[in-house]
Amino acid sequence: MIRLDTTPVKTLLSKSKIAGFDYVINPYVGCPHKCIYCYAEYMRKFSGHSEEWGEFLDVKQCETPLKPAKLFRTNVMLSSVTDPYNAYEKDYELTRKLLKQLVYCQAKVHILTKSALAVRDIDLFKQMYQCEVAFSFSSADDSFRQAAEPRASSVQDKINALKMLHEAGISTAVMVAPLFPGITDWKKIINLTKPYTNRYGFDSLNMRPAFQSKVLDFVEGHYPDALPLMGDIYIKQDTSYWTKLAKEITQYCHEQNLRADIYFGSFASYSGE
Repeated sequence: MIRLDTTPVKTLLSKSKIAGFDYVINPYVGCPHKCIYCYAEYMRKFSGHSEEWGEFLDVKQCETPLKPAKLFRTNVMLSSVTDPYNAYEKDYELTRKLLKQLVYCQAKVHILTKSALAVRDIDLFKQMYQCEVAFSFSSADDSFRQAAEPRASSVQDKINALKMLHEAGISTAVMVAPLFPGITDWKKIINLTKPYTNRYGFDSLNMRPAFQSKVLDFVEGHYPDALPLMGDIYIKQDTSYWTKLAKEITQYCHEQNLRADIYFGSFASYSGE
């Protein structure tokens, strides 16, 4: 059972360390999606929780409103170390309250989520000065999602949400991320989603030392055929896989006339219409 709590904060706004964004907002501490690979697990040591990552959620309480003069036409990301549309957002509506302020601020808002709940706020997205909603997919196979991302929305639910947003005129993106070597069928993800999205992003699986063994144990138990490749990449530090994959993605997206950005390695991003 997930432990729920509240935590008072002076501000919900943080200066962004992510290229392309001025500010980031994380409405919650923790994330109940419980993704096996979550890079944000490092936040656990700052939270004071003894529970495992994915088994607690703190709802931030902030009495200070966002300042329009500060955020006017700035790039704001929701979120970097939590999902703004985790299941508890349905009750707390913290993200929705923030979006109402961001409409007034005329901020340029980018949302990254694994939850179909995002469609609830189509009315607010339409009022934004600029808004993009991105869904992340590590696989087109829902059995992967059930094992690796047990509390995230299903693959089909995310595709349905993507379609609803696209048909409502909202700018959408698909993040093929994190991309699991030997497991992620990125072409299948593209084929299932390309009618409903404006661009693609591709990012590699980032295995921090603290949870590398957990991820490799997961791969060994569920996708043993991919283990030798994963070992070459993450233990032997062989980066040739990413070099080759970047070229394959670039060529495929060019042939399909898709806009795509590659974020792994030192490879130049490809952008096409």
